[in-house]
Amino acid sequence: MKDSFSLEPLSIDDLDHSKEANPIAPMNPLKSYFHNRPKLDFLVIGAEKAGTTALFAYLRQIPGIYIPINKELNFFDRDHRYGEGKDFSALHRWFLLAPKAALFGEATPTYLMNPHCFSRIYDYNPDIKVVALLRSPVRRAYSAWNYRRARLRDKRDFMTAVRVEVESGADIKVARENKYRYIGAGRYADQIRALRATFPKENILLIKYEDFTRDQVAHVKAVTRFIGGPFDVDVPPIKSVNVWPYRRAMTREEFETVLAYYEDEITDIEGLTGWDLNDWRQFEKPKKNGPA
Repeated sequence: MKDSFSLEPLSIDDLDHSKEANPIAPMNPLKSYFHNRPKLDFLVIGAEKAGTTALFAYLRQIPGIYIPINKELNFFDRDHRYGEGKDFSALHRWFLLAPKAALFGEATPTYLMNPHCFSRIYDYNPDIKVVALLRSPVRRAYSAWNYRRARLRDKRDFMTAVRVEVESGADIKVARENKYRYIGAGRYADQIRALRATFPKENILLIKYEDFTRDQVAHVKAVTRFIGGPFDVDVPPIKSVNVWPYRRAMTREEFETVLAYYEDEITDIEGLTGWDLNDWRQFEKPKKNGPA
């Protein structure tokens, strides 16, 4: 945690004391002001539909941690926002009202599925802490599809969406919805390797989603300590967030068909993490209107 804590937002007079100010020219005064503000201390990078919204909601309540009310800033994985990596004003403006000594962070779950952005994040702040929650890739895929179906972003049935992605290699020219990468987003092994090739091991925290759901408070405390926050903190309860009811449960046949794409992947992830992932291989019929 930073040495002191103040509720007073940073002012222009504080710029000389900001973390690794990075002035560039030419830049108008307002952009320069935002660009030179303190850099982020941590990121929650994924996976999508793996508890990131719940973790985001918990961390927003922790004293000494500042996360903007807007989740998913998508600064590092969108070329039009990141540009050449020389102007961070579009990112830092979200932290205008942050207390001086707070830890700054945000949650964008698509970072994990876009490893090309890891080097951008490292170049931005080599000391940044990254947190990733990993969920059963089969259930994650179904949950991601259900979320987009409920929001009318993908009208296809689940297995059609999976088949088209796999057969086309996720080519968006074949189907615009391939950009959602229901299968590709769950290829965690290469994502983990890319993380470890980019960031120091001590700056990476991987959490098994299923463990997180069983004891959210304990994991929130662990994340808080990991990013440099207080070691003993009260964690107020939160309401269910980003929960979309399932129209129907995933069938055993669907589960086993999709699991076949991940059999070797899950074994690989076990080797990388040391986790027991047998539960990822087992069909478990969710409640019809359970959380997604």
